[in-house]
Amino acid sequence: MKPIKTTQTGRAEASRATVQSIAAPAQAGFRADRALCALLGDLNRRAAKMLFRQKLVRLNGEISSGAERVSAGDRFEYPDPSLQANINPLEKAKAPRLTTPHGRHLVRLYEDEDILVISKPAEIPVHRGQGGFTRRDTLEEVLMRAYPPKKGALNATGATGTPGAGKSGGANNAVEDDEDDATPLKGGKKYAAAEQGFYFVHRLDMETSGCLLIAKNAKSRDALIKDFSERKIKKVYLAVVQGLISWDQKISTQPIKYIRGESESRAKVEARAAERKPFYSHMRNPQANSRGTKPKPGQKKGVALEEGSTEGKACETQFRTLERFRGFTLMHVSPKTGRMHQIRVHLAALGHPLCYDQHYGRKSPWRLAEFDPSSQRAEHGEQILLNRLPLHAWKLGFTHPVSGEKILLEAPLPADLKQFIRTLRKFRAIDNKKA
Repeated sequence: MKPIKTTQTGRAEASRATVQSIAAPAQAGFRADRALCALLGDLNRRAAKMLFRQKLVRLNGEISSGAERVSAGDRFEYPDPSLQANINPLEKAKAPRLTTPHGRHLVRLYEDEDILVISKPAEIPVHRGQGGFTRRDTLEEVLMRAYPPKKGALNATGATGTPGAGKSGGANNAVEDDEDDATPLKGGKKYAAAEQGFYFVHRLDMETSGCLLIAKNAKSRDALIKDFSERKIKKVYLAVVQGLISWDQKISTQPIKYIRGESESRAKVEARAAERKPFYSHMRNPQANSRGTKPKPGQKKGVALEEGSTEGKACETQFRTLERFRGFTLMHVSPKTGRMHQIRVHLAALGHPLCYDQHYGRKSPWRLAEFDPSSQRAEHGEQILLNRLPLHAWKLGFTHPVSGEKILLEAPLPADLKQFIRTLRKFRAIDNKKA
């Protein structure tokens, strides 16, 4: 039956617009969720259950659980199917699941038929092998399940390639040192005759959380990669750095050169291991392990050069102090270029590395005992407060590659960083007006 549009009283948001449908005799005796699927036609049971769980469906004027038995003539009220996709609860409910095999659900910040923006968790790498991890699930695998290649159709460039591939959709054209280049996937031959279901147009370090932009077709991919290369996309990060910063704003334009660790003999590896300090040595000297080290064999690391040097890659990062603590500072960071480890390298060069960074700063987790003196002799003093990069891709601003709409999205701060900042405010607070 054709839906009947209802008027809104006191609600201006388009996302809250609703329509009504009347149950036909054919749906009599159905559960409410099954009846709604029958009325809408293209709604599956999983999507219907999600709408009912979110309390977006009313049956005869009352919020429905989805388990009620329906009679002919019963009135359903549900979100308007004609709403645009990115604010339409029906479309969001029908979207494929973004869930890892271990049950971790990835949050969508925005989605339509052309692009997808997710809030990336810190513990999930973008692609296999990133950060040295090879056995955990990756974003590329999660997205491959949700958006498989469209079989029987060549991609938009007429070339073979893989989801997430670089600028041509074929061979790996991503510049290795740039985070704002697409990330290649493996196994291109398997999907050579199919159009990709998604493309990464930039990337984040494995331990960095926050906004990650993904194209869902070749046209959007090409437009977004062009915008990244022309520095038209706005990125804002939140970072917790080591040390009390005296300045309020600063711009770093130090070029970055990348070095790769050389292979070592077994004897050298064993000798270096024998010289390692006890695990808790940093408790006695918090700065003991705050210096960067040489890269491991095969591993790349950035080195900031003098201003004006032509040896490295040109970079620009803008820093603004948000909140100061004893021994720490919360920063607002806006990279204008997208080099690998750019924020981390520039912070380290300024003498204020991220307060946990295996490459460029401290390597031991922060524990409660280091902030709360009363917990030092207690068992809970060993509680780990932070053991990943305190770097969050907070805001992402860009122009929609098809509609031209200006979009600004924000990824909520994850629980571990929230808790760490709360701990700093409780035990390391200072008067920021006097700092």
